[in-house]
Amino acid sequence: MSTTTPPNGEIKYKIGNERLVRVTENAARKLTSLLQKQGRTYGALRVAVIGGGCSGLQYKMDLVDGPANRDILVESQNVRVVVDP
Repeated sequence: MSTTTPPNGEIKYKIGNERLVRVTENAARKLTSLLQKQGRTYGALRVAVIGGGCSGLQYKMDLVDGPANRDILVESQNVRVVVDP
């Protein structure tokens, strides 16, 4: 993985690959459609694991504009997926 800093220097994130997460063709079509409906042409699917109490881990998915600090960005099937570290 490599670390990328945009020209504005504000957000640092890593670049991952499909060994971390892979999107199927059907999922990519649906994600692209949802992102377009929200006006987020360059948006991404954010995936995070949240520690839970007695119920164990919880998994969260959300559509976002792009990666945040320390995130891992993966491109799969021409869709961007942001993974919370």
